Amino acid sequence: MHQGKRRRSERFDVKILHVYKDFQPPVRGGMEHHLAMMCRFQRQWAEVEALTCSRSLRTRVVDRDGTRVTEVGEWWRFQRAPLAPTFPLHLRRLRADIVVVHLPNPTAAIAYLLARPAGKLVVRYQSDIVRQAAALRFYAPVQMRFLRKAHLILATCPQYLDSSPVLQRVRDRCRLLPLGILPDEFDRPDPERIRALRAQYGGPYVLFSGRHRYYKGLEFLVRAAGRIQAPVVIAGDGPERARCITLARELNVDIAFPGSLTHEELVNHLHGCEVFVFPSMERSEAFGISMLEAHACRKPVVATRLGTGVEFVNTHGQTGLNVPPRDPAALAQAVNELLDAPDRRRAMGEAARARVEAEFHAEHIARKEFEMYEELAR
Repeated sequence: MHQGKRRRSERFDVKILHVYKDFQPPVRGGMEHHLAMMCRFQRQWAEVEALTCSRSLRTRVVDRDGTRVTEVGEWWRFQRAPLAPTFPLHLRRLRADIVVVHLPNPTAAIAYLLARPAGKLVVRYQSDIVRQAAALRFYAPVQMRFLRKAHLILATCPQYLDSSPVLQRVRDRCRLLPLGILPDEFDRPDPERIRALRAQYGGPYVLFSGRHRYYKGLEFLVRAAGRIQAPVVIAGDGPERARCITLARELNVDIAFPGSLTHEELVNHLHGCEVFVFPSMERSEAFGISMLEAHACRKPVVATRLGTGVEFVNTHGQTGLNVPPRDPAALAQAVNELLDAPDRRRAMGEAARARVEAEFHAEHIARKEFEMYEELAR
């Protein structure tokens, strides 16, 4: 792909630059996938590029499914934030009418303050910084200075906007727009594979799938498993996986840990389960894309009450049930309540699918987002 400077396309009046740590592909994740979808759809209406880091020392310009992505070389990552000394230079060079910085992302926030690029600043605010308390003491003033330069801050839901101490200080420039998925990507399960999964796991099962991070609360799902009246499957991978496997052995509970799933296998696992469980325990869980994926497959979710977007995604009594975090007994009781009520499960699943199509369709969200950007640019 040509890597030199390109002239503004005559087709479009607006250029948008999305800025984050990573892009999908090659990195798989909820935010990375969301970023890729926004770029993909917004290319219909604007000139779109992305700026990320490369997870290597090399800087390169690549085509990611039709989106031009500049991947800046980095030295290493400290508490998941890339150290990329030339990031400000690339941010300044890639001139755009709208610069969209997806947070949390200290690398991009600091780079923006150093580079002071032209164009209107939009912040896609996904989550407060929760765990890195020591680093936050030094970064918090920088982040607030950065947020005060934003022309628009997009929060994912009312619950997070109301409960975030950071967003409360800049509420005057905040608007609401959720994240989204493509429901039809979850519409083609393999019935034979679903039967095989149920046989493999010992019958209709309860599922979690996602990254095994500290805030996901998987320890409490493991502790609840002995009381749940169905096999428990914990799919995915991450830093907490080994600890969860060890805990399951210590508690002598039979849990399947199939590891990371391809998209095709994820779809089959979701359609094969009876209930999806989302036991997160910290505000780091700001939304919950994997719950939307379960809803797209017409599955009710048992989640936790965190004062974040988790309750926004999983509407208690309508698309599933929400229970207190860190409470294995309450988690098991809610799962069993749905397992014992097949008609209620089906009704919740249908309501969940309808809500995904009406409120969380990624292309519709991308269009609404673009219209906000276009309004700012003009």
